[in-house]
Order: sequence, then C-alpha cells, then structure tokens
Amino acid sequence: MSKKYIMLELDDEKLKILTDVLSNKTSKKILEYLADKEASEGEISNELKLPANTVNYNIKNLIEAGLIESSKNWMWSVKGKKVLKYKVANKKIIISPKNSNTVKSILGALILTGISAFIVKIYSSSVYQTANLAEKSADFASSSGGAGSVGNVAPMIAQTTVSNSINFPQIWAWFLAGGIIALILFMILNWRKLE
Repeated sequence: MSKKYIMLELDDEKLKILTDVLSNKTSKKILEYLADKEASEGEISNELKLPANTVNYNIKNLIEAGLIESSKNWMWSVKGKKVLKYKVANKKIIISPKNSNTVKSILGALILTGISAFIVKIYSSSVYQTANLAEKSADFASSSGGAGSVGNVAPMIAQTTVSNSINFPQIWAWFLAGGIIALILFMILNWRKLE
C-alpha cells in the first residue's frame, strides 16, 4: 500500500524537483488536465496541443515529483506497444523543517512508560514488603513477649508473603494506566499534526 502523503524536508533534493515542476506552465497544464480523467501521453499531447517529447519530459518530471502516477488502466497501440495511462496521485504534500516520525516517538514514549511502570512496581513492592514484614515482626514480638520460637516465625513469613501478593497496592498499574491515558490524550489533541 502506497503512502497517502509526500513528506519533504527543506533541504531535500526532491523538494527542488517539486518546485521546478510546479513552476513549469506545461506541467501545470498537464496536472489540470489529469485532475479530471486518466490519459495517455498521446491523448494529453493531442488535447493540449503540445509536442509529444514535451509531454514525455513533463510526465517523467511529474512522476519523479510524486504528483502523478501510472494508472492500472492501459491500452495497446496500433503498433502493439503497451500504452500507459496516467492519473493525479491522491497524496498530500507536507513540507517540514525537519522530518519527525511521530509514530516512532509515540512508540518510544509508550515503551518508556512501560519500563518506568516496571521500575515503580519493583520499588514499591520491595518498600511495601519491607514495611509489612517489619509490622508483622513487631506484632509477633509483642504477642510472644519477645521470645518466639523458630517454628512460629516460618508460618508468619509465609503468611506475610501470601498477604503481600493479595493486598499489594497496584501503584505500578495506576502509573502505567496514567501514562497510556496521557499518550492517548496527547494524540487526540494533536491528531491533525500526527497525520
């Protein structure tokens, strides 16, 4: 599938070709003619009353600039040659000081948000487990009078690990969801710039 736009930077060589083509009166006549229908070089030459070599030269420049393209429709000449028909390329021309690939930048921001959420998950998990373990140790020490046996500590640590996995606050998930929502809002607010 071909792109629906032509993206050019100010220092792009193709921009020079495009400006040369658009400043050429013959090229503009051919573009105006092809705006209404598809036509071969011979048909363009006959209709616009232009020499065939002039039409051929301008067609090549228009194709190189990306303003016209060959059509799927073609015909056979009297001599048995395949004759191409041309049509205006339905593309937007975007001239930018710098080529910014917004899809890559949004994808990079999404990956960075995911990595940050993972780091938040690891950090908050270790902080929560440490705090919860200290609380359970204090409870155990106060309930046993400070002298607990090893047999009572092991079930308490196992219970702490299970309760951490069940009651762990999902801060990382909220962080990830917030990052994704912020990216979606950014894309909605700037959707015209992203096209």
